Amino acid sequence: MSRPQAGARGGRVARQRPPVVRRARPDDITEILAIENRSNPVPWSRQLFVKELQRVEGATLVAVDGGNVVGFIACAGQGDSWHILNVTVDPGHRRRGIGGMLVDGVIAALDGRPYDRYTLEVRVSNDAAIRLYRARGFVDCGVRPRYYSDNQEDALIMWRDPREDAG
Repeated sequence: MSRPQAGARGGRVARQRPPVVRRARPDDITEILAIENRSNPVPWSRQLFVKELQRVEGATLVAVDGGNVVGFIACAGQGDSWHILNVTVDPGHRRRGIGGMLVDGVIAALDGRPYDRYTLEVRVSNDAAIRLYRARGFVDCGVRPRYYSDNQEDALIMWRDPREDAG
């Protein structure tokens, strides 16, 4: 069994707890909106987040660290699959695995209920997000030219199908 590390003055150093992923609640919208406004050039509106929280076929999850929302994901059932609509982590909390925790969380919450396929669009310049999605079984399936309205950037279309070895 490992012991806590000693600090500079011989005291114990507390281990930082990882963020917790849970379903978003209406009282999270203010923090979600602040992250969205800091992160996205064309942010979603408050009304859109309210609508996503009320959506029956889908899920909006948040990552909470130290009592504060530090990221979110919105996913909706569309046609015969789940569509990941928005994944955003607060700029001060990136590169800590929170985006991956959110994607894993939404897949765990929704997989097979009733769909087992996922799709999303991601900016072709967002290498970190593309690596994250590929690591979770998403594959490149096409490009939507000039998809993003702020700068006409193309979107990479990605899909995740059920695992071949499942079932």
